[in-house]
Amino acid sequence: MNIAVYIARKLKGDATSTGRISRMGNRIAIVSVAVSVFTMILSVAIVRGFRSEIQKRAVGFTGEILMEAPGAGFVTEAIPVSTNLSYLDELKSHPDVDYIQEFAVSYGIINTGESIQAVSLKGVGAGYRWDFFERHLKEGNIPVFTPDASSSEIMISRRLSALLEIGLQDVVTMYFIGDNVRMRRFIISGIYDAQLEDIDNHLVIGDIRHTQRLNGWREDQVSGMEIFLNDKNRIEVQQESIEDFIIANSADTDDGVVLRSVKRIYSHLYDWLDLMDINVVILLTLMVLVAGFNMMSGLLILLFEKTSAIGLFKAMGMKDRSIRNSFLYNAAGVALKGMTAGTVLAVIFLVIQKNTGMIPLDPSTYFVDTVPVDLLWYHVLLIDVGAVGLLLIVLMLPLKSIIRISPDKAIRMR
Repeated sequence: MNIAVYIARKLKGDATSTGRISRMGNRIAIVSVAVSVFTMILSVAIVRGFRSEIQKRAVGFTGEILMEAPGAGFVTEAIPVSTNLSYLDELKSHPDVDYIQEFAVSYGIINTGESIQAVSLKGVGAGYRWDFFERHLKEGNIPVFTPDASSSEIMISRRLSALLEIGLQDVVTMYFIGDNVRMRRFIISGIYDAQLEDIDNHLVIGDIRHTQRLNGWREDQVSGMEIFLNDKNRIEVQQESIEDFIIANSADTDDGVVLRSVKRIYSHLYDWLDLMDINVVILLTLMVLVAGFNMMSGLLILLFEKTSAIGLFKAMGMKDRSIRNSFLYNAAGVALKGMTAGTVLAVIFLVIQKNTGMIPLDPSTYFVDTVPVDLLWYHVLLIDVGAVGLLLIVLMLPLKSIIRISPDKAIRMR
């Protein structure tokens, strides 16, 4: 058996008062590491959960990339783009593209007699994919659009429903102001709750044929096209690839288009998420430092208690490196116990939170109603290995004091 490993197993506090302090120091170090690892795993899981949930909701409204007419994102006037682009069919078969769907927007006002609210009527077609809204549908049904005739069914958000005090099957009157004021009546068929306040407060989903007529457009003119990608993690790279494809394949007769990524459209959300990432880095650093300080304190107490034993080992010819490794193995055992306890507790907590949502949040502030969590097993492994590795590196500092211990003086301390 390795002599350093054998000594490490014997490095426990004895029955003396100093020994009891040493044992207490080890327990404090174990608890400190457990709390630090627990906090680090939760921090990473919660931030990943926020990023995942908010990105899914933002993408659900616009796709990963929005293709529209130049200037459409900066003016209130509706600017159409044609659906008869020469390269559109090939773009739908592009390796980066999952699917593309058209929409047309018209801006108006809902007047209930008691309340008035400016809204955006987003018209979609019969082939629109409702996966996102089906996940967030709270009441009623998804509007049904058929090729035969335009539908008067609309879907509104829960926030808009509460704000205007309207509900399912209510008939609402919308006014659209252009060269003339036009009035349309719609029936509320469904209520969704995506919990993105900036969008929920004004977005209404309806039939695209209404918005095209309100804007004075032909059937082949839309406000834009939502591009959903196969790889959700490489949006910028795929946007450049699609832009290059459009430039290479567009004809002189095609309308000009610009692409905007979801990160640019909802830049305030992504800036908030980036700020959370910075906070997590700071928190991880502080947790490692706190755990390292507590472990250093316990190790120094152990070194003080075992000074005479260190002197004896040196007098017997044991090298400083072997003595240092003995204490390092002992510290590694303490760190592993704390890491295991912290990891187990964190995983249990995350599983419970994911399945029950026991910790609620205010969606008007955090965009979700419960604390979201998302963590992969290799993230846990990286946190555990990284934390223990950094702790052991930090502990090398006090272990250097072993070199300065004189065997004769240490033995006389017994």
